[in-house]
Amino acid sequence: MNSSNELTLETIQAMRWQEENAYGVSDYLSCIPPQGNCALDTPVDASCRYVMAKWCCEIADFCKYKRETVAVAMNCLDRFMATVVGQEILLDRNSYQLASMTALYSSVKIHEQEAMDPNLISSLSRGVHSPMAVEAMEAKMLRALQWRVNPPTAMSFVRSMMDLVPHHIVGPAERETITEITKFQIELAVNEYSFSRFRPSTIAIASLLNSLESLSEDRMLFANFENTMACALGIDNVSFVRGLRIALYELMNGNDTIALQESIAQATATTKMDTSPCGEAVNSEEHYKTSPRSVNVNV
Repeated sequence: MNSSNELTLETIQAMRWQEENAYGVSDYLSCIPPQGNCALDTPVDASCRYVMAKWCCEIADFCKYKRETVAVAMNCLDRFMATVVGQEILLDRNSYQLASMTALYSSVKIHEQEAMDPNLISSLSRGVHSPMAVEAMEAKMLRALQWRVNPPTAMSFVRSMMDLVPHHIVGPAERETITEITKFQIELAVNEYSFSRFRPSTIAIASLLNSLESLSEDRMLFANFENTMACALGIDNVSFVRGLRIALYELMNGNDTIALQESIAQATATTKMDTSPCGEAVNSEEHYKTSPRSVNVNV
């Protein structure tokens, strides 16, 4: 193994440590206490998160920010909502809107070349939230997150994983296409609360495998690619992401909510991180029997 690959593997392992130990997202919506009949507002739910994620994407596109910055913002928002302070915000949709906008504001400040002015955030809220409220929420969020605002993203894993794939296996044109299809799946997943609890590395490898399979029916190529990804993550094989791959296919093809939720439930039940040493070969024939391509998902 050359020094470049060794450095890439070290980077991946460092990012995996971060996602496992510092940037994990819990199912915080299930922890909201039931509200009595006298409740003044309806608690935040997954649809609220979806609306704010879409809003962040629209603002990012308009301002020419990277969609990856939105992924960072949503990770920060999700982790913030799991804190004691965040749980209180979940009872007030107006405060949740402010927290969502502030998460994007902070992420842009850290990950983009040009920051957003608090006055702009206030204007985008149509005056509902003042510039002072934005800055106060940012301070509250940063304290709750202990200033951990640089999570590894699924796309950062994708870039590193693709660096490990030899060019004789995947050429430049195919490499670019795979990356674009993968990016599309990841961006869709960022908007959905149901996908927020999967680790970025898991989303990355599931999306990558879907992308490769959509371009080629070469089983040997796919098996080599799987082995490369498995070794990158330091696991035996990547069979644990099959349920997630199907869920991503459902999402990408715009299938109905019930089918998507069933796929996510299956993925949640089967997606386990295997930390044993890599090296076990992938049974490509067994893979093909249970891959998304062999499942009727209206592709």
